[in-house]
Amino acid sequence: MMKKGFAIACAVTMLASTVPVSAADGIKVFVNNYEVVFQGQQPVISNGYTLIPVRGALEAMGVQVVWNEKEKSVLLKKDKQEAKLVIGKKSFEGGKVQLETPAQMIGGSTMIPLRAVAEFFSGQVAWDGKSKTVSITIDKKEDAYSAITYKKDLKAADGTVLITGTVKYPQLNTDILGVEARAINDKIASWAKGNLESYLTENKELVTKEATELGSDFRTHDFAIDFETPYYKDNIFSFYSNQYTYTGGAHGNSYAKGFTYDLKAGKEKSLSDFEALKDTNAERGYLMNIIKDDIKKNPSNYFEGAEKMLEDSQAEIGFYLTAENQLVAFISEAGVVAPYSSGIIRVEKKLSVGK
Repeated sequence: MMKKGFAIACAVTMLASTVPVSAADGIKVFVNNYEVVFQGQQPVISNGYTLIPVRGALEAMGVQVVWNEKEKSVLLKKDKQEAKLVIGKKSFEGGKVQLETPAQMIGGSTMIPLRAVAEFFSGQVAWDGKSKTVSITIDKKEDAYSAITYKKDLKAADGTVLITGTVKYPQLNTDILGVEARAINDKIASWAKGNLESYLTENKELVTKEATELGSDFRTHDFAIDFETPYYKDNIFSFYSNQYTYTGGAHGNSYAKGFTYDLKAGKEKSLSDFEALKDTNAERGYLMNIIKDDIKKNPSNYFEGAEKMLEDSQAEIGFYLTAENQLVAFISEAGVVAPYSSGIIRVEKKLSVGK
């Protein structure tokens, strides 16, 4: 049980504050046993209350967080449930609940009490003072997966946002699919977060220089990863993920990756597990032929000489499943054999063998 006077609270990055705070090093937050990693504002102690960033915790619960600059309010939405918090007020859920402390600004972030909020969205909050751990438990879902959002921006010394970063990826429900799915979750999360972290690190110097040189003409860069509804059946979990980057100019760049996992083994599967191939090196050729066949059938959708372009390209060719015996072959980069406006080229193919 939480001790009297202890309130868990959350933060959405917004504005600055003069509220006195002290560090709350070592506090960890878990949602259904998954640790939430916070970016920017970290847990702090303010007037005896422990405050924790909202985006990671609530979004891990499936709650959408929307900031209204004009009203200085935070709108929280999940499924058909919706509630609003206003800076400086204790009122929550239309006045039905009074928070332990009002929503407030601390260190450039909007802080709101978590217990009432989490419980409103069917979460159970527990505090372990010895280990400094906040545990949030949400009801088991019948869904095989949920969508996780991870955000991290790159900012200049003056606070200007140079690159906005948002990645969304599926997290398997281990209660439905088994503990083996945990290994798959770790791999997917590591890939999605790692790509964002690497992009911010690799482009920090370049975009900082660009912002300095362009001044008010600088346009914020974007990095985003999203995914389409996965296919899962008979111990197979497969989905398509698209990565988008914008660095100014007329359009951004799109890159794609396909994932197909064995839910029992917790390992990624290859095309040879679904289609008879001579050897592992034949996978690219097999997928390339699927796209070549489509080029022949629909030449107006492609550049002139698209087949040769495909053969000469170093772009990866991947696959994912959309049904038991339905495969989609795709070129990992937009603009390789067709205009950028066509997006990522994807071609469906009926499998002759299914496993």
